[in-house]
Amino acid sequence: MLWFKFARRYMFSPKSHSVINIIASVSVLAVAVPTAAIIILMAMFDGLVATIEECNHAVDADIEICAARGQTFYRDSLDFEQLMRIEGVEASTAYIEQSVMAVVGEHRATISLRGVDDTYSDVIALDEHFIMGDMSVVERGQMVLSSSVAAELGVHHRRDAEINLYALNRKQISTLLPTSGISRSTQRLGGEVVTNAENDAMLAIADVESVQKLLNYSGRLSCVAIRLANDADAEAVRDELQRVVGKDFEVLTREDKNAATHAILRIEKFAILLIGMLIAVVAAFSIIGSVLMLITEKQRDIATLRTMGASRSLVTRIFVGEGMLLTIVGCLIGTILGVGFALGQQHFGWIKIPGNMIVESYPVALSPWDVVVVNAIMLLIGLAISSLTVRAKIKE
Repeated sequence: MLWFKFARRYMFSPKSHSVINIIASVSVLAVAVPTAAIIILMAMFDGLVATIEECNHAVDADIEICAARGQTFYRDSLDFEQLMRIEGVEASTAYIEQSVMAVVGEHRATISLRGVDDTYSDVIALDEHFIMGDMSVVERGQMVLSSSVAAELGVHHRRDAEINLYALNRKQISTLLPTSGISRSTQRLGGEVVTNAENDAMLAIADVESVQKLLNYSGRLSCVAIRLANDADAEAVRDELQRVVGKDFEVLTREDKNAATHAILRIEKFAILLIGMLIAVVAAFSIIGSVLMLITEKQRDIATLRTMGASRSLVTRIFVGEGMLLTIVGCLIGTILGVGFALGQQHFGWIKIPGNMIVESYPVALSPWDVVVVNAIMLLIGLAISSLTVRAKIKE
């Protein structure tokens, strides 16, 4: 390609004026910096999303079966053996969950108390989120609180602290004696966990029998949690479970339960990309100056080429190619910087997160597809700006 040979020569040969070299370097830098910044931002956002997903795994099962009407159902309403025979179902556990009041001295908090049995850890991977104790404390009759709830109750890291729980006793509610409609029990703190912000605000776990007794819900459950095999199709298993349990139950995958959150995250990622591209468009306008200066400097070369029979189209392609080469070099430098920083943060954790958080350093997840998309958009911006600039100048 003749135009590419001219463009490459103009790009890498010494210019007659040092100011052109400076403008060309600034143009490359103006492309490289936004490219690197957007790649880093996208990687950090993906890392944040991955951390949120990991936290959701700690409290949400792959699939949950809950009553379609009301908050609880009798355990005998479901055939658990039949559920386990469905292809793709790896393990299951049942739990009961209700909002209750927790009181420690003058401290009060509304918590979402979840009663579980010894099969809970087979389905919900909560163990790695403990900052004190583990799930075995539940089997010993103690309860687990999220760190936020523990701090609100003033029992943060206070193992064996007594926590008073109050719940509505639905079988003894009386308008004459309101206090007779309140059930009370006492639990000791055995563990603390850190999950996502939404669940961390209310999460509490205790033995299922003690929770059923507190709520006066003997033999009743709120949901059945299902863990899928690694290669299982969640939607196919969900549909089969729905067919088995019937219309009295609702079957939801983790994605179904967090559909609104996923939609918001997708919009936020698009917004980050859009804002980054707007910044890139403004920064890439420096290419205009570089291309215009080069065209001005090469007026004699342009005249010689036209005398030798070169068409206006060939001359245009030469200088558009010059602008594209500046963009390509800038994209390469920006990609190296962005990918290098993202991988460094991922492996070495340069940027730390202060406080008692799930992760010590800011999470990063580099996606090759994001890198490709960012570079493609930057190249399109460079092509558009170069083409408009050169076509307008060559017509003069």
